Amino acid sequence: MAPGGLVLLGLLLLVLVDAPAAVHIDIAAALFHSHDHLGGNKKKDKSSSSSSPSWPDGNAATYLPPAGKKDKKEKPSWPDGNAADFFAEAAKKGLRSFTGGRGGYKTMTTEFLDAHNQVRAKYGVPPLRWSKKLARYARRWSDARRFDCVMMHSVGSPYGENVFWGTGWDWKAVEAVGDWASESSFYDWRAQACHPGQVCEHFTQIVWRTTKYVGCGRAECLAGGVFITCSYDPPGNWKGEVPLT
Repeated sequence: MAPGGLVLLGLLLLVLVDAPAAVHIDIAAALFHSHDHLGGNKKKDKSSSSSSPSWPDGNAATYLPPAGKKDKKEKPSWPDGNAADFFAEAAKKGLRSFTGGRGGYKTMTTEFLDAHNQVRAKYGVPPLRWSKKLARYARRWSDARRFDCVMMHSVGSPYGENVFWGTGWDWKAVEAVGDWASESSFYDWRAQACHPGQVCEHFTQIVWRTTKYVGCGRAECLAGGVFITCSYDPPGNWKGEVPLT
């Protein structure tokens, strides 16, 4: 796990199963294929302040990205209309962005891919290749969550998906992948299943042998926090199958 604070991890699921709420546990949204498990989330905190930038209408829930088609050249809308001013004001409240609010950074793609393939090499499965198509999908979902930072999966995704949330704006690619990979300690190799009451499907998606491509996106939430999505094709975690075969 990355050092200090609170982290939220998200997990791709197919079938949503009712379960009682628990402290510091969020139930992941039901998604694509044949899962019948629930994903829990862990927390870590890198934020030095509990203060958050103000919302333009005083309500984070109703502050949504502008409608219309998005592409990689589209600039985000800022509460005061100026990204530099917004982040300068946020810095006064203890929030600092090393990307200037862009979310992505120069070495991010390499970090995501290398971190995944280092884990896969440990378990003798072929390396993944980077997909711009998957990265675009993942980036758009992360960008959509930057306005509220709600921990949830994309709806109707045809891909495998791991999502991550952490407070503060410092989280990087290798830390998200490292947190997912740390779930290997919760996987029972003899039973080919997670230990009872534990979440390990972020890890199994990373090492799923038949997955060939990965693409990831990172966004910095306006109220503080980093939301990371990685998409996988073909998806893993199929019911009745095991990761390394």
